[in-house]
Amino acid sequence: MGRGWIIISVTIFLIIVAILSPRILAKTNSSEFCAKCHVMEEQYITLMKGGLHNTLKCVDCHLPNDSKVNFYVWKGIDGTKDIVHFYSGSVPDRITISAHGTKTIQQNCIRCHEGMVSRIDVSDRKCWDCHRRISHRQAGFRETL
Repeated sequence: MGRGWIIISVTIFLIIVAILSPRILAKTNSSEFCAKCHVMEEQYITLMKGGLHNTLKCVDCHLPNDSKVNFYVWKGIDGTKDIVHFYSGSVPDRITISAHGTKTIQQNCIRCHEGMVSRIDVSDRKCWDCHRRISHRQAGFRETL
């Protein structure tokens, strides 16, 4: 009898996850979800509400968009890392991007602006070296005015 209840419980759990997963994934892809973490509030306000890319979601720049598998693998990795830092109280005062994050953002800039950068060698420099107002830190609150 004990084994039967485990199988039934796991089956019910998997059915619930299958039904709720699309809603959960859609909600966690929204910029509003990212902004719920108080340490991201300024970034949300500066870039998503008044910045040059205010029609984009955080995941459009910060997660790989080359395949759904890569997208969701890194969503899980980065999301877990963010949750651990936030709830353990170990969020640094100044948030910096990882090497993987830098590579991902650069690839997404090139993906979206491929036509514009097709004649530019972007292999040895980052888009935001020239386009300083794009970064969260450089945009500041002036973008919301």
